[in-house]
Amino acid sequence: MKDDIGNPIFTDFKVDESLEWQMSRAEKYCLMGLMKELTPDVAIEIGTYKGGSLQVISSYSQQVYSIDISDSPSKFLSPKFANVEFVVGDSVHCLTNIFQKIEDDGKRLDFILVDGDHTRRGVYRDLEAIFNFPHKHSITILMHDSFNPECRKGIRTFLESHPQFVAYAELDYVTGSYWHNGTYREMWGGLALVKYDPKNQGQELYINQSQRQLFESTYLHSAHLVKDRMAFLFPLKRKIFRSLGLKNKGDIYHDF
Repeated sequence: MKDDIGNPIFTDFKVDESLEWQMSRAEKYCLMGLMKELTPDVAIEIGTYKGGSLQVISSYSQQVYSIDISDSPSKFLSPKFANVEFVVGDSVHCLTNIFQKIEDDGKRLDFILVDGDHTRRGVYRDLEAIFNFPHKHSITILMHDSFNPECRKGIRTFLESHPQFVAYAELDYVTGSYWHNGTYREMWGGLALVKYDPKNQGQELYINQSQRQLFESTYLHSAHLVKDRMAFLFPLKRKIFRSLGLKNKGDIYHDF
């Protein structure tokens, strides 16, 4: 039997098993509990994939904007979610317009899930786009894969350089995992939580890392010590795969 950190889960929430949901059991329970508590007026999801987390966000929110670089989610998932507007494009270029539309409609943005570009730069840019807009209300921001070294660096680097408006920050709100569902010595998963508050100005920022020792110990035994330093070769790898007519593992994402 194949090990699976995401299933089974036992909940009164009716999970659609046809929607692939790439989160651990702990992350799923966290998202369900958080959404039930927040019941957002408006929520945003960055990184739709196959709709696993979207089903929870949609169920507890009045309105949802789901952003993805692929048009596959909008094609296959729109019939399932009447209260979701699917936006195709780079989240960094889409967020400002969405924020402004929410303001113009007189609605309140309560929640954002950041689960799109899993690179240090990608996570940083998403947070930058969120914080650059003059929001009027507090926002709960949840970031997936905070246990991944590159994602974690992106989150931490941004917060350290932009402490304004951060009322609370925890990189290990939910701890991630090692050798994640068969990936060789890789660190994935985990949820970081940030409370954005426009009234919070000038206070000293403390970034909670409740599982910092676990993260650092795991990192020393992980493949990321080498793999992340070789990331500059990934574009070349994709070109080689395309020239050979092969699908790179990451490119499979675009085809449902």
